[in-house]
Amino acid sequence: MRFTTRVLSALATKLEFGSFEDGTFTASGDAAEWIDASRQELRAGNCVALPTETVYGLAANALDPRAVQAIYAAKGRPSDNPLIVHVSSIRMLRSLYHMKEPMIHGTDNAALEQGHSVVWQLLEEAERKDIAQGGDGVWPEIPRVYHDAIRRFWPGPLTIVMPRPACIPIEVLGGHGHTVAFRFPAHPVARAIIEASGVPVAAPSANASGRPSPTLALHVRHDLDGRLPLIVDGGACDVGVESTVVDGYSGTAFVEGKASPCVLRPGGVTVEDLQALGDAWKRVRVYRRDFSSTEMEMNPTTPGMKYKHYSPTAPVYVVRVGDQQEHQMQQVLTKLSEQYEWIGVVVVGDTIVDETTLGMSCKAIVHRVADARGLAHSIFAYLRELDETDHVQAIVVQGVGDAGEGLAVMNRIDKAASYHA
Repeated sequence: MRFTTRVLSALATKLEFGSFEDGTFTASGDAAEWIDASRQELRAGNCVALPTETVYGLAANALDPRAVQAIYAAKGRPSDNPLIVHVSSIRMLRSLYHMKEPMIHGTDNAALEQGHSVVWQLLEEAERKDIAQGGDGVWPEIPRVYHDAIRRFWPGPLTIVMPRPACIPIEVLGGHGHTVAFRFPAHPVARAIIEASGVPVAAPSANASGRPSPTLALHVRHDLDGRLPLIVDGGACDVGVESTVVDGYSGTAFVEGKASPCVLRPGGVTVEDLQALGDAWKRVRVYRRDFSSTEMEMNPTTPGMKYKHYSPTAPVYVVRVGDQQEHQMQQVLTKLSEQYEWIGVVVVGDTIVDETTLGMSCKAIVHRVADARGLAHSIFAYLRELDETDHVQAIVVQGVGDAGEGLAVMNRIDKAASYHA
């Protein structure tokens, strides 16, 4: 289906939120148009591109199978690649476990259509039952291993793998599995849209499948113009790489009977951040670095595990960290300067790129960042900018170490790269 894509700005709206338990908010300024338009499109089963603190997301009603299928169609995304479900409150997440089946396309599609009072009664009953069974009555629907992580990182760039609620259609899971990945985004525009719409949203990055993730509304329009009715412009994303996905629930999260949570996709919350939570999180493992699984590779439980991502059209060369990194960087640039007239370069710190390195016949567009955090924030935007510059024929990226934000950004760069040094 083709749409006339509208872009509505949310930059003039002031949003204030109450407790993260219930998600309520107030809006002042120029608020009505983008909030109302988003609600209408989502309840009609259409997609809306919205800003999050990580990247822009392509959102649709996660309770509506046909709306979820529209995400795959708009992106050209393989239908076996799972989606992350975004909520606007702890109440919304918990309520999903008290709903019986997916909503039907064409209704109001409000996840909490029963009314807030009925929902609160259901949640209070669950709390009383948990206490009667020896628990503490706190968020009984949510595996306890996640409670400290939620208190520390939500709302924010952390996604948790949970048992699948009956109301979440199998399309969200990529057609397989028994778990769903949930996130509570921190961006006020995303929170407001989800809360106003009354439904959780499935929302992968709002780019054409395989392309670098979008950190500006302009990036979304470049890839998806005509494939969705609405883009909400909330400005540039802060984090620049997607959320960290953790699994503390499934069988993969246990080693010899002992809880050992897994990072399935590194992102905005670092491994060091998770380890600082203590207890089982001290034993956190990283997929592909600390363990691997053929079954998970073939039937992924979360995005970013199976398919190549983040790739510009121009070939990307990454020079990884090592004792001779700067020397290798110079060698790669010298060799490429013999093949190409224009090269895009992303360097970290004080690495020198000049005529001596490139030779007289080659020119370079150079982007420089200070450290791994700067690289994480800017890499997708730089890859897009260089790839969309007509005369750039190749892109060279200087890698960083795995500490802190480095693990996430190198995960993305490695998937974008055609060649490694």
